[in-house]
Amino acid sequence: MRVQETSLVMKSDSCLDDSEDNDSPTVLQMSLLLDRGPVDINDSRQTDLCRTYRRFLWLMRGFGAVPQKDDTVRQQKFRSRCCYSSRLFAAIFMVLLFNAQLTYMYVKATTNLHTKTILQIHFLSRSQFAITMALGILIFAFRSRKLPTVITGVVKTCSWSNDLDWNTLRWIVRFSWLYPGNLLVVVFPMGMIVKLVLLRQLQDSLFGLAVPAVVVSLPMMIITYLGILFRCVHLCFVIVTCGALGLQFRRLTADMKVSQTGKTINSSLSLSSLLNRHYFLSELVRQFDAIFSPTLFIFTASDLVVVTSLISFYISASQMEASLGLYITQNAADMFIYVSYAVGTFAVLATRVTFAVVLNHQAHSCVPILFASLQDTALDKTLKRNIQMCLQRLCALPVTLTAWNLIVMNRTFILTVTGLIATYLVVVVEISSKNGCSAQQLALTDSASLLPALGFDANLTLLQ
Repeated sequence: MRVQETSLVMKSDSCLDDSEDNDSPTVLQMSLLLDRGPVDINDSRQTDLCRTYRRFLWLMRGFGAVPQKDDTVRQQKFRSRCCYSSRLFAAIFMVLLFNAQLTYMYVKATTNLHTKTILQIHFLSRSQFAITMALGILIFAFRSRKLPTVITGVVKTCSWSNDLDWNTLRWIVRFSWLYPGNLLVVVFPMGMIVKLVLLRQLQDSLFGLAVPAVVVSLPMMIITYLGILFRCVHLCFVIVTCGALGLQFRRLTADMKVSQTGKTINSSLSLSSLLNRHYFLSELVRQFDAIFSPTLFIFTASDLVVVTSLISFYISASQMEASLGLYITQNAADMFIYVSYAVGTFAVLATRVTFAVVLNHQAHSCVPILFASLQDTALDKTLKRNIQMCLQRLCALPVTLTAWNLIVMNRTFILTVTGLIATYLVVVVEISSKNGCSAQQLALTDSASLLPALGFDANLTLLQ
């Protein structure tokens, strides 16, 4: 059995083209301690899971956010690190250049304007998206050095001998590909076509130089879509990992119920072995959270801004600010673009929080069973002490994702966000009812004077 497990671990390593460091976490050896089910069933399924993670890593490496594999040859190692650093530098440089052009456009447009509120919202919202995107890529690049190692630990530790668990994971993987797939296949091509049609024969200013509007608009749009793609792939990692580990915790709880009845003679279903497996899975969650928690905080805060902005739009029917940018919503096409992005952002936020909450729920679902086991007078003292330590650990260190250790994504967090949105809704309704001046008239007045200042034709209804 040990020989079969060792061969499986070696094959799982070959699926991910990343080698472990010498100071890698001990979770890589944890799977060798687990007495799992038939290896022949897990073999192909773990290979499929490796292939999914490998595709995610390939997309992340395009941004320079995940280091390349360290080759044994010194010259190849130096070359791979140079390629990784150059991609990361190019991604950050394009974002900063994008933000610099926005700043120049803002300063130029506000020179002769008396009312600057709408333009300030536009500039700050787009600048916020660029800054959060740059921070997310940079922080993730420094934190992701052990990401292949942690992913390998997840693949090794997970057992897919149960067909129901595996079928559920397959649906989760398919669902995770909806976000980057729709972005690359549907949204991005349509957006490029619309831009090419609208910006034909228009002039724009690139740091004071008169150039065709396509030269400025299309690169900025591509950078924006690349930023969204990075966040979508980041979300895919969270969905698949939370789904896989959540299914393992659910199967673990079911095995604890069987072990509590005493109707099994399988040593792998003993309560002591199941407690060890629960500890291994919990450590994997914490190491995965150590890599993703800073970017989870940045992206969750940015998504909350967009969701509250969507509420403002439906209540006041005025201009809408978003991390993607502020569109002058004078026609149905512009309104459709913004509302689609806002709804998509809400879906991303809800998906991220939902999978984190499900992981937390499944990890803590064994608590009632452990409390019931403590009531057994015939229980061994050593085992009873291990159960008490496990309960104390779950109480002090919840097994879930955190936003830079500032937010614990559990059911309480959902109630907090719901209360925040409800409070914001009440405030917006109150302010909108007392506002005598129509925000739509103010937006139209500002847009009529804003577009000529930026070098666009007055009939153009879409700002950048």
